[in-house]
Amino acid sequence: MNIINYWLRLLRLFYHYQKNSTHLPYLPIRLWIEATSHCNFRCVMCPNKDLKKQDKGFMEFDVYKKIIDEAKEFVSDINLAHRGESLLHPKIGDMIRLAKDNHIYTKLHTNGSLLTEKVSRDIISSSLDRLSFSFDGFKKETYEKIRVGGNFNKTVHNIKRFLEIKKSLASKKPFTVIEVINFDNFPELQLKKEKEIFLNRFKGLPLDSFIAKELHNWAGEIEKKASQGKYSKCPFPWNAMIIFWNGDVSPCTQDFFGAYITGNVKENSLKEIWNGPPMVQLRKKLVRKDIGDLKTCSSCDRIWRQGLLGVPKEYLWKFITKRMP
Repeated sequence: MNIINYWLRLLRLFYHYQKNSTHLPYLPIRLWIEATSHCNFRCVMCPNKDLKKQDKGFMEFDVYKKIIDEAKEFVSDINLAHRGESLLHPKIGDMIRLAKDNHIYTKLHTNGSLLTEKVSRDIISSSLDRLSFSFDGFKKETYEKIRVGGNFNKTVHNIKRFLEIKKSLASKKPFTVIEVINFDNFPELQLKKEKEIFLNRFKGLPLDSFIAKELHNWAGEIEKKASQGKYSKCPFPWNAMIIFWNGDVSPCTQDFFGAYITGNVKENSLKEIWNGPPMVQLRKKLVRKDIGDLKTCSSCDRIWRQGLLGVPKEYLWKFITKRMP
């Protein structure tokens, strides 16, 4: 999808979002596809460690292929990650290639702990568009306290080696990002210094961006003081779908435990699910601010964050830069 078509689709999406349309004349612009819900970490701020055994698994490649076969006609981009560590999936390289072969902008989010020389070269050769490393804390003590099961030095080495390989191949892809939720309780000046020390580890390497993220509450699944702002209806049901490893579809990335399942791709097409009764009803309730009986929506802090033109500011910026998430 070229940039002009992308912007035209955004304008159409924004029009129907502002108009409070509930049955939409377009299909989702992006997908989150969960390659696996398994993870090798037990991060303190992530509900993954509370997933039940039956909720953990790997997406079958045939199911993934069905999704891509349908989505290639209308999706701008996909993110091959959700609740788990995608590099655990034995066919993650094939999944990236299939999306790219169908001209879909493809993103991957990883904790970086499983990167090897082979995996790094495989990712770079796959023409993946964007790779983001989830990394919390600037120091070993903070990182390993938060990312239980992780090894600070090993993960930093993996990221550096990936960037060295990318540089040696003179590859512009993937656009590489380190995303950090800052848990270090430093004074502002010291925090700036620790960040500088951390980023100097990657000096001279093709790290394209560093992003400091605000912690969210996973729709009430973790304790966090809610932001005080004006209600902005969640834009996700107007633009995206999240597909779990077993084919279940959710309207939002914050619906970690699948409290609001709108269908299953094994039984219905993406088009049928997009404007099916559960999705239409959800949009109606969000428009009316009638979310008291929706566990995920009523507990989420994101809909109360500062907005612009009725859209939470952080989402608006991500839409414009194609960075979501």
